[in-house]
Amino acid sequence: MKVTSERLDNCQVKVLVELDAEEVEDRLRQTTRKLSRQFNVPGYRKGKAPHHAVIRVLGREAVQQEALEDFGNDLYEQAIAEIEYEPYAVGELQEVEWDPFVMSVLVPVPPEVDLGEYRSVRLPFEVKEVTDEAVEEYLERLREEHAQWLPVERPAEMGDQVVVYVRAQLGDETILEEENMELLLEAGSRNPLPGFAEQVVGLRAGDSAEFGLDLPGESGGEEAQPQEAHVYIDLNTVRARDLPAMDDELAMMVGDYETLDDLKTSVRERLEVEARQGAESQYLDEVLNAMVEAAAKIEYPPQAIDHEAESAMAQMERNLSASGLPFESFLRMVGKTREMYRQELRPAAEIRLKRRLVLEEVARREGLMPEAEEIDAEIDRVSELMGSEGDQMRAVLDTAGGRESLSTDLAISKAQARVIEIAKGEAPPPPEAPAAEPGAQPEAEPAPQETEAEAAGPEADTPGAETEAGAEAGQETPAGPEEVAD
Repeated sequence: MKVTSERLDNCQVKVLVELDAEEVEDRLRQTTRKLSRQFNVPGYRKGKAPHHAVIRVLGREAVQQEALEDFGNDLYEQAIAEIEYEPYAVGELQEVEWDPFVMSVLVPVPPEVDLGEYRSVRLPFEVKEVTDEAVEEYLERLREEHAQWLPVERPAEMGDQVVVYVRAQLGDETILEEENMELLLEAGSRNPLPGFAEQVVGLRAGDSAEFGLDLPGESGGEEAQPQEAHVYIDLNTVRARDLPAMDDELAMMVGDYETLDDLKTSVRERLEVEARQGAESQYLDEVLNAMVEAAAKIEYPPQAIDHEAESAMAQMERNLSASGLPFESFLRMVGKTREMYRQELRPAAEIRLKRRLVLEEVARREGLMPEAEEIDAEIDRVSELMGSEGDQMRAVLDTAGGRESLSTDLAISKAQARVIEIAKGEAPPPPEAPAAEPGAQPEAEPAPQETEAEAAGPEADTPGAETEAGAEAGQETPAGPEEVAD
């Protein structure tokens, strides 16, 4: 077996696997022996049909495809072991030729980052002053939060709270049904469906209504035809908001305050803390954007963006599920397919990926990787937060994968603090450059390489696996090559 690798752009390597005619024929014969035991070949008992008879009955192309499924994983694994690159994710089969046999696989390799003069990045940091108007607006929100909702006999208006039974159907499919749904009527709201609130306005408690609502078409484009959902509702209750007065009683209602002035002082302090936290969060984004721009090189395989977008979509799905809305129902409501929604997430996912890669490289360059003791302390902290489920959480975290995930999270957190110090000009002196690893070579475009290996005998397919190093890490460990032969 001859393996040739060629480094391409975007952290990808083209791997060619070549077999001589004798080895190809040997693998085809192994496959026809297996097929002869699975299929009836006219004139022969099962398992006794010779190679040429199986080829004649099933066709050479079908046998070749089956052989590729039998031995593609084995060839892939041997090839990966021969090349100098570490896979970032599962390789993708590009092409297979049989005369002579050449299998071409595109293999993603880990991202590469050169931060350039990242320690020269400087940005001003400013926290906006909390105004009297902001305090008053916050107090108004507190009034609204502590308002009472009182039943009224008049028709429902925007701003009212209603309790309804609702059933919505799209064709023969029921896309929404809920008893005693409680919701606030707001103009333009899409909850629970676009245009729903406008249809409820004017109805009284005890009324029923049926109406159609146009939902976005599946394609989500401008030319998409809307789909009409048929909606039936029973309006059980209409409530209006009764706001408390802005006085000392409101202060006592909100918390442990004796006067309205005490509440205002507390509100101002809270807003000042929030203003600083918001400014720090925005500042971190601006600093990371500046470091991304200043970087000499940030290169990654396309699969890295795919993984980031998939993680974001999975998080969205978990959030919607926790709120009682199935993800598929959400997609129908917005008129999108999973793939369309995933593609919409890609631009933001790429921004997050670049920022994360910068932080990971800062952690490496600044020597911020956590010690074992820090990981132990984090396991203790998280387990304690879980209360009665602490032992179960500890069992999950105190594993190789769990510790790796925590290590990445802690390093990212340290790197976030460090880039802020750098941008403010408050960072400690840079650490000494880490010594080069034994045998390490300067970065350069690798030339194509060739290796020779003896053909291996038939082996059982080895299933692959993917693991995640944690939500912040966002990296994929190399998976088995089971997909290569697809």
